[in-house]
Amino acid sequence: MMAPTKDNIHEDVNHVEDANSNLNEGIDTVEGGDASFWKSRIVGDYDYGRLCMPRFNPWKKENQEPLPAYGKDSRLAFLVAMFLGFQHSLAAVGGTVLPGILIGMQDPSGQAGSYLVSYALIASGICTFIQIMHTPIPKTNYFLGSGVLCVIATSFAFLPTAQQAIEIQMKEGKTFDEAYGGLLGVFMVGAIFQSAFSFIPGRFLRRIFPAWLAGLGVFLIGLSLVGVGVQQWGGGGHCLAGGDCGVGYSNLPFGSGEYLGLGFFVMTVIIIIELFGSPFMRSCGIAISILLGYLVASLTSDRNGDAYTSMEAVKEAPAVLFLWTKTFPIGFYAPALLPTLFDETVQGGLLADAVNSFLSALAMLLPSTTLSQNIGIISLTKVAARDAGFACAAWMFLYGVFGKFGAFFTSIPLPVLGGCSTFLFANIAVSGIKVMTTHGIDRRSRFIMAVSGAFGIGTIIVPQWFASGNFLDCPAMEDPFARGVCDAVVITLSTGYAVGCLSALLLNTILPADDEEEITEAEGHDLLGKATKSVDDAESAEPSSDESEELAAVEPQEGYYTYEEFSA
Repeated sequence: MMAPTKDNIHEDVNHVEDANSNLNEGIDTVEGGDASFWKSRIVGDYDYGRLCMPRFNPWKKENQEPLPAYGKDSRLAFLVAMFLGFQHSLAAVGGTVLPGILIGMQDPSGQAGSYLVSYALIASGICTFIQIMHTPIPKTNYFLGSGVLCVIATSFAFLPTAQQAIEIQMKEGKTFDEAYGGLLGVFMVGAIFQSAFSFIPGRFLRRIFPAWLAGLGVFLIGLSLVGVGVQQWGGGGHCLAGGDCGVGYSNLPFGSGEYLGLGFFVMTVIIIIELFGSPFMRSCGIAISILLGYLVASLTSDRNGDAYTSMEAVKEAPAVLFLWTKTFPIGFYAPALLPTLFDETVQGGLLADAVNSFLSALAMLLPSTTLSQNIGIISLTKVAARDAGFACAAWMFLYGVFGKFGAFFTSIPLPVLGGCSTFLFANIAVSGIKVMTTHGIDRRSRFIMAVSGAFGIGTIIVPQWFASGNFLDCPAMEDPFARGVCDAVVITLSTGYAVGCLSALLLNTILPADDEEEITEAEGHDLLGKATKSVDDAESAEPSSDESEELAAVEPQEGYYTYEEFSA
């Protein structure tokens, strides 16, 4: 270690004096209440007006500078973070509450829906915080959470399986609480299975579950849920079967003009917002359309003078609640295990998703996943800062704590909900198509998708083809184990996305790869352009007289054109 010299000591003293001077200046600035300091910490310099201006803006500047980009570790002012977090929460709230509403409709008492909606919002806030934190796991190279701005919510992937499993159990004599609780244990086991996949290298997972297979699953899930949305649009599935519609106090037949009109109004609002709305409105189009649809439904009545809305659920709901205010007996319904394990596997080997799904089951909910619509908000606002994600988590948590807020969503008339959910579910199907086609489709994958699509789409259109009881009569089996296995087979093979993805997984495993690798569509267009240019060049080059005589003298083989015929 070198001894300090006089010059080094003087240099260090100067550095300390400069640092003290800068510190004193900062203290004087804070004590003086400098407006610029508080503006940078509280208000910020973000251009809020740009997010609120309509698409066709006559006041837009010609040479307007683009919005500044904020990275994931950028610090945002308090109001900027809360404003952008509020925007993310409005974009996520529609998809977050919908699974709880649909599951709650199977409860004959009608009380479970409001609790499931509130639980979903609270769990979304907690799980979003975990996903954004990116916490290192001690003594390993792994992390819990992605560390980027994303929003976690209840997954639609498990909704068809859950609805069918609850229906089967209730037919066997179980109550709704027992049937739903039996699924929660299955979801916990599935989350543990998914967490094991997070430690498998990604290249092996991509080989077993390529992108097109995951896209096929998303497409089939969206396609199967579109039918649920259309049923709600017409008055509800119970109404379709000839029962009581129960749209508030209205009890018109299924598909009445009043019901269709309410749903069409919601769909029209979504389209108008996309045409003319500001970036803020377009990112929150689902929430805005639901609110406007609810407003119209509350101000109007049907042909008999009966109201479409009822506030009884809101009046009965507690003002403040938290998780486990109402609980369900956690059991284990084994027949639902196979499709659940497949769902968890295709969803991806992300440790945070597995942990969040386990926590969601503890919170009495279906497993959770990352919402995709919030990625669009990042592209609109140019803000990927995690501060906005933390603010969104806080908003979602607050939404769930206030019980009246969750009960409000359960009081939304089914036609209003159907008009919105039909668009939302169709959007899921389109997202699956995008995933399938993004990475290119060769002949082998196209064949597999055709076969698996035949099973999956066919089952979605005619679900009774296997669940009719003519092939397997599960209730008639006396052995409980045999009946459980039979129920598992029926649930799997009568769920469109499950049978479609299972067949795709099987074919992807046994079918050999093509000997010659096929070109992608872009490469095909490029080669076609080059071939066309070569043909044009060849046509423009006339053969010499000697070459023509030689070609004409060639004896054509059987089945081929002569030179004169080909030239003509």
